[in-house]
Amino acid sequence: MKKFQLFIALMLFMALNAQAQNESNGNTSTKFGLKGGFASLALKVDVEGTNVNEDVSGFYLGGFAEFYLSDNFNLLPELTYARFTEDGESSDVLLIPVLLKYKPNERFGLLAGPQFDYLLNEEDSEGLKRLGFGLAVGASYDITDNVIIDARYSFGLSDRIDDLGDFDGFDVKAKLNYFQIGLGYRF
Repeated sequence: MKKFQLFIALMLFMALNAQAQNESNGNTSTKFGLKGGFASLALKVDVEGTNVNEDVSGFYLGGFAEFYLSDNFNLLPELTYARFTEDGESSDVLLIPVLLKYKPNERFGLLAGPQFDYLLNEEDSEGLKRLGFGLAVGASYDITDNVIIDARYSFGLSDRIDDLGDFDGFDVKAKLNYFQIGLGYRF
């Protein structure tokens, strides 16, 4: 939980620093928005070199800020809620990416940055660490000045197996990967 609190503090510091730089440069083009769309969660388990994958689908909803850094770069912190459902069972996840957006032109953007995820359902996280870390990459396209579409994939980098698990001496690792595609609206 302390890592999660540290991350939130760091994200706020970066957002406030970017806003201060914008204002000192005379640029106040910070935008806020809402987004939502399709999400997929892939649980990848590795047992002694043998991989097993399980995918579940769902949706995500959330908010974002877009801080102007330069003509070609923006900072995009987000806070999104995702729900994944399979066979009547639901899992809820909080996704917190902080992405750097490179804009080669006015409409198209390439996205990359760290993403934290936090498993909200205690029963779903049995045997798994609730907080994870990954690397997200993707692309966005501004349909209009306010409407955007984006897609991304987040590669789980942290092993999610809880140290308390008993696997009879087997080397077991688990990672969570996320795919998202959806629409956003900037205010």
